[in-house]
Amino acid sequence: MATQAGNPNMELLIPMINQLQHIFTTANAKLTLTLPQIAVVGAQSAGKSSVLENIVGRDFLPRGGSMVTKRPLVLQLITSQGQEYAVFGHKPQQRFINYAEIRAEIENDTKAVVRDDMGVSNMPINLTIFSPHVVNLTLVDLPGMVKVPSQGQPADIVKKIDDIIIEYISNENCLILAVTPANIDIVTSDALVMARSRDPLGKRTIGVLTKLDMMGKGHNAREVLLNKVFVLERGFIGVVLRGQRVDEYGRASKELDIPGALEHERQFFMNDPAYRDIADRLGVPYLQRTLSLQLTEHILKCLPDLKRDLQSRYRDLSKEVAEYRATAMFETSSTSDTKALVGLTHELREDFDKALQGSNLKEADLKTLTGGARIANIFRERFPFELIKVELQDKDMRNLTIVAIKNIRGFRSGLFTPDEAFEYIVQMQISKFEEPIMKCVDMVLSELMSVIHEATSKMKRYPLLRQSTEELLTQYLREREIATKQACAAYVQTQLAYINTNNEDFIGFASAEKSVSVGETKRHVTNQVIRKGFLRVHTGVKLFQAKDFFFVLSTDNLSWFTDSDEKDKKYMLPLENLKIRDVEGGFMAKRPQFAIFHTEGKNVYKEHKVLELSVDNTEELDTWKASFLRAGIYLERELHTEDTTITAEVGPIDPHMERQVETINKLVSSYMQIVAKMTRDYIPKAIMFNIVQNVQKFVSKELLAHLYALPDPKALLQESEEERQRRETKIAEYEAVKSALTIIENFHINARKVAGSVMPASVLAAGVSSASMNNSMNNNFAPASNIPNNSFDSTSYFQQQQPFGGNRPVSPNPQRKQPAPMNPTPMSFSAREPPQPPIRPNAMGGNQALPTPMMPQRPIPVPPRPLERPPVPQRN
Repeated sequence: MATQAGNPNMELLIPMINQLQHIFTTANAKLTLTLPQIAVVGAQSAGKSSVLENIVGRDFLPRGGSMVTKRPLVLQLITSQGQEYAVFGHKPQQRFINYAEIRAEIENDTKAVVRDDMGVSNMPINLTIFSPHVVNLTLVDLPGMVKVPSQGQPADIVKKIDDIIIEYISNENCLILAVTPANIDIVTSDALVMARSRDPLGKRTIGVLTKLDMMGKGHNAREVLLNKVFVLERGFIGVVLRGQRVDEYGRASKELDIPGALEHERQFFMNDPAYRDIADRLGVPYLQRTLSLQLTEHILKCLPDLKRDLQSRYRDLSKEVAEYRATAMFETSSTSDTKALVGLTHELREDFDKALQGSNLKEADLKTLTGGARIANIFRERFPFELIKVELQDKDMRNLTIVAIKNIRGFRSGLFTPDEAFEYIVQMQISKFEEPIMKCVDMVLSELMSVIHEATSKMKRYPLLRQSTEELLTQYLREREIATKQACAAYVQTQLAYINTNNEDFIGFASAEKSVSVGETKRHVTNQVIRKGFLRVHTGVKLFQAKDFFFVLSTDNLSWFTDSDEKDKKYMLPLENLKIRDVEGGFMAKRPQFAIFHTEGKNVYKEHKVLELSVDNTEELDTWKASFLRAGIYLERELHTEDTTITAEVGPIDPHMERQVETINKLVSSYMQIVAKMTRDYIPKAIMFNIVQNVQKFVSKELLAHLYALPDPKALLQESEEERQRRETKIAEYEAVKSALTIIENFHINARKVAGSVMPASVLAAGVSSASMNNSMNNNFAPASNIPNNSFDSTSYFQQQQPFGGNRPVSPNPQRKQPAPMNPTPMSFSAREPPQPPIRPNAMGGNQALPTPMMPQRPIPVPPRPLERPPVPQRN
């Protein structure tokens, strides 16, 4: 059996992966990074366990006629010097020297987890074997696939086994060792069917044919082994296993031990005419070295991604560990409680102020508005929108004005426009402002509560402190809420107390009457842009084909363009007699929608009577509605019963009454514009003064004193058990990731040293110089916060090493019969010579070196090479 692999970095690479697995297991950290390994897949009694035993060279797996592998066995083979021993993952302190005891421990641990009614379990058994007679490998022995459950097995045993196998082979970093008996049709192989389901191109699958000696006379698997029947990128390897044998007379012979089985296998391949010329690529020793080499090359391909994932994970964990260490510094002195409370409240004040003032920009803040930006949006967009919603529309105001004038006059016929009607409607409108004002206060309070909850998140290590802090701040907010709402209510009452018609912006009775007498129905203003932004148009397109356009809303029209440069105009819609209404989205709608329509039923957009638009979220929907209201496009309102009654009671009016109604409407509109402008300016100031600024002062000057005033302030700093476990887990995971990065970087350094000693001169001349090696070595793993970003591409080095046979075809030409190449001379290697492959006797009497395993590929044309040895005598 081979004791070493031909790859000079083999003793570095696979042990590195084993160290990574051991580090994360010891730290009890969940390893989300899937490391490369080889999963052994096959039907029950296909010879999977025998393949593993032959690779190890020892009898240690349970054997039997029925299902014996009921749990995945993660087997790590590590080359070591000295006595052979094994260690189980569930008994890390105990060494097993007797392989019979290993077999018994596997059976006992399987019975401890798998009950008779369960059949199988996906909980793995971890076994590591240290031996000088193995190569470094990580294999997983999976339960054998079955077609139907046997007596005593659960009904879903077939699905359970398939789920366990799929769980392992679905990992892109896993090589699949598909074990198939040679005495069945290869295209019906359960192992290959399962492997093809997760590896359709066959890039990760290695085929293993067992029972070649049981195919019967006149039958062989040569075409399969030459990769001509079922093509796998990594090819097939044939083996002959030990087991119950029958001689040519039908008599049962004794089962061979492993050395005897290996000799029997060698003799079989050398004597069988179908396999004699490819015997150097068959057998368990070749399989062992091929698996180790292919696993090595597979790890080299996965190593850069593995390192990047570890670096990303290291950066995320560093932030959390830094917070734990920052709070831990308060616990190193006798005054730790005082320092901790002062430090935590100081951090709370800084985070609270930064969240409101917008000076602390985080990565998450780029996705949505937070803190002070949301409060500013309430003042700028949502509050004006709520004010506009309570304004009377023209028709409603006209009806109310008529009723008010008639009620004021009674049975008298009036000659002049009554002031009482104007004051009555103005006071009614001002009273309606109280509801949106109180709603604005509530929205700001809600945002402040969110800011407080986010700012106290750093106190999550001390749940009682966080709870007490939030309760104190909430209580103070409620006190300020009462005071603020009282101030806002007083403001409304102040506006109701005196109707100031002497305001310089008020239109006045004379101007209003004059505008009515000359027939002016609308005050014309210059066309001004109110809002710009993207909206999605759903009208006139098929489902899932709606497109985003850039809309420009002005005081006169609504236009939209292909993009924000406003060059390609798609359509322009006048705003005359338009209204908007909400649209209920379908069950698949994810965006809030609204519609624009014409009050007289005319077409709005081309031949469509409704233009349906959508936005990203409800907040943006409210701001667009506010913008449309500013442009004079009001929301559609339901026609209430009392509205129809008022309309019916008003009846026809004379021209004199009509002029009076229009005059009062203009006076009301002019005065309400003044009040709305003052309200939009005063209420945000009142909220900022009464709530926001006072809360900031409370956090900075009074919060700490209130915390000390609690009955037991020391109890506030008691860490919860859940948070303690989380902290210990995160720190252990952080140290594990840090150690893993150190191991990978040390491998890169050692790989460069090996490369400098064994790299041929032709490879160095091709562009890999020692200077570039030294430059790469200078970028070592940086401790603490600095993480190495450079990665050594070891794959390119190994692909250039010609002795490893990475570019040879899958098999020799069947028409060209010649012995395998002789051993290379020692002079062909550099100062650091790789170990020689084992020697096996040649059929013609000489010694023949077991060649280094090659990567089976599809045959490619190669240029003829000059003869490097005397020609081989041709057979007669």
